[in-house]
Amino acid sequence: MMVNGPTMFKGFTLSTFQREAAAALDTDHNVLVAAPTGAGKTLVAEYAIHLTQKKGMRALYTAPIKALSNQKFRDFSADPEIASVGLSTGDITLNSSGRVLVMTTEILRNTLVEDAGQLSDVGVVVFDEVHFMDDPDRGSVWEETLMFLPKNVIVVALSATIDNLGQFAAWLERVRERPVTVVEETKRPVPLKHFLYHPKAGIFPPSRLKPVRARFKEHKKDREYKVRDDGPLLDELIKDKRLPILYFCFSRRLCESKARKVSRSRHLTSSEEMTKFAVQWEAGRMEFGFDDTRGPMASLRGMLERGVGFHHAGMLPLQKEMVERLFATGLVKLLYTTETFALGINMPARAVIFDSLSKFDGIDFDYMRTRDYMQMAGRAGRLGMDDEGLVYSVLEMDDVMDAPIHRIQAGRVEPITSRFHLDYATLVHLHGLAGRDYAAQVWENSFAAFQAREHSTKREEHNRQQMRAILAKRFLFLEEMGYIRGDKEILARGRTCLHLFGYEIQLTELLYEGVFEDIEPAALCGLIAGVIHEGRRRDEYWANALRPMRGTLRHAKRVIDFAIQREVDAGLAASIKQIDEAMSPAIYEYAQGRPFEELERFTNAAPGDFVRVARMTVQYLRHLQKIVGDSHPQLAQITTTAIECLYRGPIDVRAELGLDGPKPPPRQEESAAVPEETAAPERRPRRRCEKRRD
Repeated sequence: MMVNGPTMFKGFTLSTFQREAAAALDTDHNVLVAAPTGAGKTLVAEYAIHLTQKKGMRALYTAPIKALSNQKFRDFSADPEIASVGLSTGDITLNSSGRVLVMTTEILRNTLVEDAGQLSDVGVVVFDEVHFMDDPDRGSVWEETLMFLPKNVIVVALSATIDNLGQFAAWLERVRERPVTVVEETKRPVPLKHFLYHPKAGIFPPSRLKPVRARFKEHKKDREYKVRDDGPLLDELIKDKRLPILYFCFSRRLCESKARKVSRSRHLTSSEEMTKFAVQWEAGRMEFGFDDTRGPMASLRGMLERGVGFHHAGMLPLQKEMVERLFATGLVKLLYTTETFALGINMPARAVIFDSLSKFDGIDFDYMRTRDYMQMAGRAGRLGMDDEGLVYSVLEMDDVMDAPIHRIQAGRVEPITSRFHLDYATLVHLHGLAGRDYAAQVWENSFAAFQAREHSTKREEHNRQQMRAILAKRFLFLEEMGYIRGDKEILARGRTCLHLFGYEIQLTELLYEGVFEDIEPAALCGLIAGVIHEGRRRDEYWANALRPMRGTLRHAKRVIDFAIQREVDAGLAASIKQIDEAMSPAIYEYAQGRPFEELERFTNAAPGDFVRVARMTVQYLRHLQKIVGDSHPQLAQITTTAIECLYRGPIDVRAELGLDGPKPPPRQEESAAVPEETAAPERRPRRRCEKRRD
């Protein structure tokens, strides 16, 4: 088949699917690219950005997670052909007028609602990992964004392989009102070879599962067959030089415990690599100014210099950054990690190991989806270095007997299912545009309605009636709460909630019911954190730390309880989250000036989780600061001070992005987490949140 399009781009010889996508972009088509992990989808995105720049237009690049957005920002910033790059993730906004702007999808959706005029010069939007539209919690944001984006904007959607690619493309073409070229690549640039492992069977291919099962059937009650031991597997892979290895575990604690255990018994780096490690580690220490003589960085270094590490969302961003750098340069040979490492971050390995084929799906433990398995397995095999990627699954006795191995490894990849729902802020926005009937029209254009339509007329009508009934109740709630009125009128509360997506009802009510009046900056930080935090079952904290803000918390809970009750009274299931104060003591103390390393007294949450909640708190404080502006100068000043109190140390994302420049490492008696303000030479009035606490 004759394929048009360029054969070369940026010094790379384009593959057939890349040329097909480029040819479609040359004719101003929208493009949907589905290809395996590591096949080169990003080059299609870069070609689209290249075309857009030639037209004098801007390009947006959206990603599902902030870590991926940060990585793309670094990548594009290093590209000499891109004039200027910006970043907007909520954690930080840099050069928002950049010719290429990297952002999370939530930020783009919010921009479309708050001020779509900001996008008037945007020519293309890249949706990386667009199959994330299937995510139960956040998928609707992707769907809304694809629907609300101006029709003149070209869409480049990059996806893993999905079963209903044609259905998704047909909906996309309908809702975007522009031809969509579907480009599907099923061949991996580095093929995968799959293996299974059990200590009583050794390493064996899936084709031998049937005889292994037959043999294990005779040992169902044999305790030795129920012992879990992956040591021999690691020994064999290390002996055969099948490093580096990504070892996927679905538990942060398991990642850490396995890495520590292995690092005590195995040394995977040569003396030459140890020297290289020391140079790279010292460069990072000078760049970020951390103390590695004690604490978490010291213990992490001891492990990493032996070639073993771990990586998960509970780690400090600085720790993850050092692990990623060392893995990318081949100095970490065995990395235990959770599945987030497979989401977009381009760091392949020679081999991948699955600690388990079952994982928690939010409700119960179940065997993995084929799509999830293939996304993680796809990290095996380095282009230009390996002839094949090696994938090993560690099985327990029950897995040998019952696991759907063939379905997981070679089954049909699951389809994208719509998660569409219109949150309250979006409904307020739609009401202001064209009245409440417009929301029903928006639903008619959704992928949810499109999928229902393809099933049957009866199902379509049932879904339509159900959705109209729910929308009517949600509009009733908004009207009774004073957010909207009449045909198209948006009231003050409604205008405010448009800037507080995610927790729009809670924060709007707290503002209008006076909960933020005369509040101290640290207490404001703790209260906002309570609104956004969704804790784990094992959360523990020192309750006495909340004593200074107990009255504020009680007031806030009464206000939110009232909103929840009104929602129920409108005939809706309660969807408004009540305050979860588990992280509030630590946030409050940190905003009071307490050093980061002393926060263990106030929360048992992982450091990375604290950083995530603190950064989200800063994000919503900035929204609040923008809302009150000149209308409430006292609260505006409190909010400004609260941001300054909280946005320091590991919460400040600038160092993570290399924007602060090299910093001298701290002296041993100092902490790297102590805020810069305490060491500033200039004299200035002390803010209330800066008081010393013993």
